Amino acid sequence: MVAFPLVWLVSALTIIAAYVLAKNTRMPSSARLFLCAFLLSLATIGLLLGFRLTFGFEWAARIQPLVAVMVAPTAYLGFQALAQDRASSLRQTLLWNGVPIVLTQFAILTPLPVSPDVYVLAINSVYLFRLATLLGYGADDFPHVPSHSIRVLRLAIYATIVLLGMMVATDLLIVTVSVFAGEAFILRFLTGISGVFTAFIFVVTLIGAPLALHGPGNSAAKVGEASELDRALMVKLDALMTETLLYTDSNLTLARVARRLSVPVRDVSNATNKLTGENFSRYINGFRVRHAKHALRETELPIIEVMFESGFISKSSFNTELRRIVGQTPSQFRAKKSDA
Repeated sequence: MVAFPLVWLVSALTIIAAYVLAKNTRMPSSARLFLCAFLLSLATIGLLLGFRLTFGFEWAARIQPLVAVMVAPTAYLGFQALAQDRASSLRQTLLWNGVPIVLTQFAILTPLPVSPDVYVLAINSVYLFRLATLLGYGADDFPHVPSHSIRVLRLAIYATIVLLGMMVATDLLIVTVSVFAGEAFILRFLTGISGVFTAFIFVVTLIGAPLALHGPGNSAAKVGEASELDRALMVKLDALMTETLLYTDSNLTLARVARRLSVPVRDVSNATNKLTGENFSRYINGFRVRHAKHALRETELPIIEVMFESGFISKSSFNTELRRIVGQTPSQFRAKKSDA
């Protein structure tokens, strides 16, 4: 009877998660690309571990480090893509982060007297630190994430940090014991740690699935908690946006708006969250989308000019926000107007 490697359960779970994530069109395409790559990298490592530990295939041990160096970078880039719009393009992101990965993989393939686990340990440690810096971001730093999902996002980042921390610790132990013990000890260690990884993925799935499926039901409760001061502040904020078109400034920040209203930043953020159920960035993007809809419908300006005139600086963000609110891309919206 052929044994079924326990670690392959991790692969099955992560492949399913990657499929569900890829179907989530509300998420920016760059975030889906990198997060799916992260999950598929984990799935591939699970498959390779199964072939190595259960069936003794040595070729799996040679391929595994090449995949492992992609795990932490893709996780970081996926969560980073959900943060505030950056001027850098996807091409620049791939260049600045892809080149180190390729060079590391080349070094692993080169017959140098250095364990591949050293390279994996180094690159995973760097990106683990970069991922941890995202925990310092506030809700308004994630314009692509609804306010009711910020808690889920933070939990996902924490879970990923724990998982990557376990991988870094494992690589460190492997590098250490390889000096004092043989291959047999490392194989026994990997067999035990694969069970720990499997249990961790199961726990995260059991806890995370209900949270991920939980909708914005709490938003209504937040609206009810709004005070008269919140409502008065929101009236002033709406008037400021409508009368000054301040939202067309692509460099607009929560701090600048708070200064214009002469109130603390937290007051503006809380009023927006309570009365709209969205974070400040999404609130501003609502004005930008309405501005863009008018320009697309009433003018013949090129779409790229409409994007900049409305306050967007990223084409992917412009497309994502219009699709989220209107259900169509800018091109589709304009084409529908032409057909009418």
